[in-house]
Amino acid sequence: MAEEITRLAYDEARAALREQDATLANVRNRATGLLAAAAVGTSFAAGVGLLNTDPARGATFPLWAGWTMFGLITSIGIGVSIVLWPVTRWSFGPHPAALLRHASHDADDTLRRATEAMIVAMASNDRLLTRRMTTYRITVGVLMIDILLLVAALLIREV
Repeated sequence: MAEEITRLAYDEARAALREQDATLANVRNRATGLLAAAAVGTSFAAGVGLLNTDPARGATFPLWAGWTMFGLITSIGIGVSIVLWPVTRWSFGPHPAALLRHASHDADDTLRRATEAMIVAMASNDRLLTRRMTTYRITVGVLMIDILLLVAALLIREV
């Protein structure tokens, strides 16, 4: 019975590590989409003439808004880069060589040690994942501020 519980704990820890890896990949995909949305939005606004800087062509886009948007877009790029940056301390589970070193030991003991190591790895991965997800959320907020700034600046354009 104890061996079955140990096996169950091992399998659950292994599944949790896989789920963490999938979550990291999903956050990275979302961050890439976020950067694309910021780029498309800025390009669209410039392409359709919303960001006019020539007074001869009508109302101009406020200089302060342009510089602020530049800072916000730069912040979005930095935030996305942080999320996409390779993780050096990520753990995917017990290394097969470590398991083989314990081949002469009791299988239940080896499973227990591997499970305990995966629990420690899960906690470490969780800290790294939480930082990336927090950075992503902040970056989404910066994009929302950028959009609101664009709308506000277009409404109060200087003539």
